[in-house]
Amino acid sequence: MIKYLKTSKLYLVIIIISMAIAPAIALGAGNRNLLLIGLMGISPIIILTSKRFKRSNVWLLLFMASIVLIPLIHQPTSMRWSTVMYSIMFGLTFIAYVQLLYKKSFTVENYQKLLKYLIYAYSIVLLIQQFCVLTGLPIFNVSNYDIREPLKLNSLSTEPSQSGRIVAFLMYCYITIKELLVKRKYNFRLDLKDDKWVWVSFMWTMITMGSGTAFLFIPIVLLKFIRFKNLIPLFIIFGVILFFVNIMGITAIDRTFKVSLATLTLNVDTILEVDHSAAMRIVPIMILAKMVDFTTMDGWFGHGIDYVSSILSYLVPGVSEGFSGGGLLAFLIDYGFISFLLFIIFSFSNSFRKGDYLSIVFWFMLVFLFGINSQIVWLTIILLFTNKYFWKKYKEDLNMGQGL
Repeated sequence: MIKYLKTSKLYLVIIIISMAIAPAIALGAGNRNLLLIGLMGISPIIILTSKRFKRSNVWLLLFMASIVLIPLIHQPTSMRWSTVMYSIMFGLTFIAYVQLLYKKSFTVENYQKLLKYLIYAYSIVLLIQQFCVLTGLPIFNVSNYDIREPLKLNSLSTEPSQSGRIVAFLMYCYITIKELLVKRKYNFRLDLKDDKWVWVSFMWTMITMGSGTAFLFIPIVLLKFIRFKNLIPLFIIFGVILFFVNIMGITAIDRTFKVSLATLTLNVDTILEVDHSAAMRIVPIMILAKMVDFTTMDGWFGHGIDYVSSILSYLVPGVSEGFSGGGLLAFLIDYGFISFLLFIIFSFSNSFRKGDYLSIVFWFMLVFLFGINSQIVWLTIILLFTNKYFWKKYKEDLNMGQGL
């Protein structure tokens, strides 16, 4: 029995790590994480060997059924089994993860350590890459590298913007679990001494990886501390960040600010002019939002798999044929409102914890704004579910203790 629990714990750790990183050596065509795909291939075995079935999986099962049946019935010529099966593999991995988590071999202390070590790992790999660039050595674990921006480095994900999102999200989860363990709100004065290297690793990675997205996510993480008594420490943190950014000549924060202002205009041409690369994450959403129509059969059951990628290159200037984007709105156009709604219900119900409104922000930024076949989407759902699981378990234990 002990050996079985240790195996369950090991699989849980491997699933989280595989979702959280994308080593360059494991990347295949289209930046697909072959390491993760290999792991997801054994998820059905884990499911079959477990006798538990959680109600939280019902919406996911309905969603997986819908993305098979609806295209086959409504748009059979568009059916692409490789795309659909890839989505189902992610879904089965989530089900396997939930079953393993409820075996209770993975403690909240284990979870906190894993989050901390992942933050350290991103920082250490980035430091090695920066050393390689400065010394002229071959860059360790590099992918999607542009020689014109030599210090814009990917660390442990496919590209800097992805690393910025993941590290910020890991830090948010670490703080959330820290609050559970200390049974109070996170307090810089009390907790910074124990967590100083976590914060140093987080800040170094976010500030020096050269990603404008990272600068957008720093204040999102710091929203966790918006309370009157924390305003002075937050101003100090922002001041230190701006000081180092100015000294090091980092322009990414300036790009982020300009793109944010341009986005507020809701003018496609203005956003494209400010930063074409950043616009590729914003403009498709604006275009696809205008295409949503619930008065037609296609609006409810989809235009067909890959419909968005067949038209978007004609609607967005400066992109190659086959370009796709628009997050879950692209999924809505391709698969229809029914499948879209099932995924929204599944992902949100397993992510949101009552009172933790910042989880909605991360759900929107890392789930809604991405396509379902992205590992960052499933990493977000898995970790938010894990946060929710441990907080629920803590409250149940507390209530039992009070009852006694």
